[in-house]
Amino acid sequence: MPTPRSQIVDETSVGTYHCISRCVRKARLCGDGCEHRRTWIENRIADLQRAMAIDLVAWNVLSNHLHVIATIRPDLVESWSDHEVAERYYRMCPGLWKRRKKGIPEDAPRTPDELADITANPARLAVIRRRLSSLSWFMRQLKGHISRLANLEDGCKGAFWEQRFRSIKILDDEGLLATAVYVDLNAVRAGMVDRPEDTPHGSISERAAALAGHPRRTAIRLTAAPMTTEAAYLDHVDRWGRLLSPGKASVPATLPPILRRLGLTRRRWTDLLKASWDSARGTVIGTDAARRREAARRGGHWVVDLIAAPRPS
Repeated sequence: MPTPRSQIVDETSVGTYHCISRCVRKARLCGDGCEHRRTWIENRIADLQRAMAIDLVAWNVLSNHLHVIATIRPDLVESWSDHEVAERYYRMCPGLWKRRKKGIPEDAPRTPDELADITANPARLAVIRRRLSSLSWFMRQLKGHISRLANLEDGCKGAFWEQRFRSIKILDDEGLLATAVYVDLNAVRAGMVDRPEDTPHGSISERAAALAGHPRRTAIRLTAAPMTTEAAYLDHVDRWGRLLSPGKASVPATLPPILRRLGLTRRRWTDLLKASWDSARGTVIGTDAARRREAARRGGHWVVDLIAAPRPS
């Protein structure tokens, strides 16, 4: 039985999660002439970040699926005034049809009455404050917006994305580094590019551009590289990327201590890089101690680890 998202995601505390979402029927709805939709996704993420307390560690937009590593910041939302909460909510959900109905220009500043609709209602204000750092609300606003644009462009109705999204809780720095490397190498694994820094719509190319002093392509708020400097992280990704690119030199034979702490053999880590992450079982990634803490939080005895070795057939 799948683990309820309410057990995986604790939206009352700061946490980092790997989210995966696929297009319906795994169709190439962001490829084959529709590559511009990947830019839609990135622009929408940047727009949502201007309203929400959501930071991104990594992302990658492929032809038929999306990877996002997002950190939710409810602590930051709690520091915002009621007025700021209302203003930010309207950035996320502008309610233009209500403005048109009242004869208010769409680009006009928020009126006192509009702000009071939220600030004067404590119950609604509390719900909206939670939404501004909610992982589910972030993915809902991201995916729903893209669905409407794509259906309008295609002249059709119906679902654009499969189900909601899969979420995996990242418990510690070791798990974050492993997950970020996987996400940043997705375009290489898919055969879209030979070098990680050539990823067309992903965080690794943004990090490379920033390190080289070049303008970034997106306005997405990107956190510092996991556990290390930007240069060291890019080198780490490049070394493992050579394993996935035909004709490239093999990666070093030694396994980084971080991966050992995750309980990964070199062969298991290589298999994970080459395989599809969303086909692996489990709802968390982290070291043994971190998994025990997460199990205690959930009130159980153990949690299924994403990187646990597959059962023998």
